Amino acid sequence: MIMVTGATGFVGNRLVRRLVNVSGNPVRVYLRMGSDLERLPRGAKIHLVMGSLFDQDALEAAMQGVHTVYHLAGTDTRGRHAKLQEVDVRGTSAVVEAALNARVGRLICLSRVGAARSSAFPTLRTKGEIEEIIRSSGLAYTIFQTNALFGENDRFSEHIAMLVQSFPFYFVPGEGSQVLQPLWVEDLVTCMTMALQDLDMIDRTIALGGPELLSYRRIVMRVMYAIGKQRPIIGVPLLAHRVVAWYLDGLFARWPITEQWTEMLSTHQTAELGAIERNFGFRPRVFDMGLIDTYLKDRPFRSEMLQYIFSGQW
Repeated sequence: MIMVTGATGFVGNRLVRRLVNVSGNPVRVYLRMGSDLERLPRGAKIHLVMGSLFDQDALEAAMQGVHTVYHLAGTDTRGRHAKLQEVDVRGTSAVVEAALNARVGRLICLSRVGAARSSAFPTLRTKGEIEEIIRSSGLAYTIFQTNALFGENDRFSEHIAMLVQSFPFYFVPGEGSQVLQPLWVEDLVTCMTMALQDLDMIDRTIALGGPELLSYRRIVMRVMYAIGKQRPIIGVPLLAHRVVAWYLDGLFARWPITEQWTEMLSTHQTAELGAIERNFGFRPRVFDMGLIDTYLKDRPFRSEMLQYIFSGQW
């Protein structure tokens, strides 16, 4: 049996659907009380367990008979509302302890490119701490490091589209020359699923990215083209961009561009080109019109943004 935490998230619900369809293993999802069950993949045959990451007895009971845990639960995408130490770090420690006690064979999780305990940025520093907890646990593990993930309901391309459609200008930090490597979420899920049977992936930390290195400005231009809205792109100092993002993220329940996202744009955010081809044998999809059109085109992003910034539902 396989267990997934964070199964209602952007990556988690896709992973659960894929595991149910192709892995041949029963799938158990472990969700906190109050989770939106509508975000689980419809029609998927799963075993649902409700509990807290900090209820050790419940965690260990949920892991009985489980050979692999995909640990995806976390708050790192929530900007000022993230609880990195309280939830991400402590939650991972609890999952690791429960997995050891339940004799789980392997832990697979997501991290960020550039993760390091020595990082000056809180999110990357937290991810580095989490990676060390997992690597020093004695469990077999696979850690996937990513940066910008895109796909329907993402917090990347759709958030750019919200801002483009809602305002007459689009502001980028600096000149928008920061280089990213957008990875389609379905390609990431394919790698995570293939790793289940790949012994070469055991005890490895692998950085994955898409097949293109794109500047942030170029990414914004592609989103503009996809939604049919052209806006002047204006560069502002990185510090000013960060301060405004911090302020707006606190003023509203949520804001599409967070201080943490601005921080990420000031760090190295690329993986080695060709990593997916070499390790998994397929070429990932590019961040182009033929793909992003399928979920960005003809969307009422202005109204979606209003709903987003006034809703505290994560």
